[in-house]
Amino acid sequence: MPWTVSDPPPPAQNWTVAQRRRCVDAANAVLEDTGDEGQAVQACIHAAGQTKAAAEPVALAAGNREEVRAAIREATRQAQRRMNELDGEVLADLDRIYRRTAEDLRSAIRDYADRDNTLRTEVLQDLLAQTEQRLEALAQAQEELLDESLPRAAELGALPFAEAATGAAAPRIADEAVRFVRQFTAADGLQLSDRIWRINQGAKEAVSRAIEDAVAQGKSASQAAQDFLERGEEVPSEIRVRQDLAKADRVARVAGDRLMTARGNPRDNALRLFRTELNRAHGEAYIAGAEDQPDFGGHKFNLSPAHPRPDECDMHARANLHGLGPGVYPDRASCPWPAHPNTLSYVTVVFIDEVRDEDRQQQTDPVSWLKEQPKDRQEAVLGSAKKREALERGILGPDEIQTPWHVLRQRYEQRGIEI
Repeated sequence: MPWTVSDPPPPAQNWTVAQRRRCVDAANAVLEDTGDEGQAVQACIHAAGQTKAAAEPVALAAGNREEVRAAIREATRQAQRRMNELDGEVLADLDRIYRRTAEDLRSAIRDYADRDNTLRTEVLQDLLAQTEQRLEALAQAQEELLDESLPRAAELGALPFAEAATGAAAPRIADEAVRFVRQFTAADGLQLSDRIWRINQGAKEAVSRAIEDAVAQGKSASQAAQDFLERGEEVPSEIRVRQDLAKADRVARVAGDRLMTARGNPRDNALRLFRTELNRAHGEAYIAGAEDQPDFGGHKFNLSPAHPRPDECDMHARANLHGLGPGVYPDRASCPWPAHPNTLSYVTVVFIDEVRDEDRQQQTDPVSWLKEQPKDRQEAVLGSAKKREALERGILGPDEIQTPWHVLRQRYEQRGIEI
């Protein structure tokens, strides 16, 4: 049976993940070519940059290492609790920034009203300039909050391994995690700076459009009302309603709503972005610290106690896809965390001797695992009743589980399959 990162040749048991990976690749290649396990082990040692003496199995002092593990587990729980507190604190600060900006905007709009509480076109450009200044201040305050909170989240992620005195370079790990978050490019091609720009630009457009539309409609209605009055006719009710659209109090309320409560509003988008990226910084630092451990075995994908409803995270957390146990992944590349934005799931370290023989024997694949689940969970994980039907009919492949249904439908239609 070929060696794996979680079950490498004996000399590599206490090496880092990167060393074990180089070792396993080289050893398996030699074993396949020669069938000689001794040569394979020597290739492992050479590929990992070790000497034979250094590669002799070094038995960690069992008692001491177990104390370290216990310290890591406890520090992980504490770091997760403190991360939840940080998340709540930062999101509350962000919410206050948006609420303060919304109130400043409302006040500025009211200040530009005439004696009839109406916004005239003559003041529109000045009002829009004032609006843009306030939204630029919002953007700056938002960026400063993110700059301050991302390192704090990353430091909490690295903390369990630093506090456990395992030699993990916590400052370096935290710095690298923040750098990763800043440079990470998602499937849509956007980086963090792009998403922040979109939120800020969206705020400017939504608020400015609300003001411009209200003033324009109010002016048009006022002109129409004047025409009726000059003819000695009563102003129709629908025109009076349109005149009210330019009333400062109403415009102030609508502008604030566009920023704070309207569908797809900038505030909600910012809160979602902050939670996603803080969680990412914390998790990336934790994952890097875990893989620095000499007896690292894998990353366990955990559902939050506040997990609202079944979704793809349930498969990530419950399926034993690598023979390491349910929801355990051998390295960062294979670990699907975070599965989606705004996630509440998290990762914890699994040590190599915590992997049981039954875990190795009960390894499954995504399609097999899904077929064993209740229909409602299948549909929740797949995100589509049609995809669940494709699964039942044996059509859905493992590489199609994450594929949107509209893409699969076209693919299946080209193959003459109707679902």
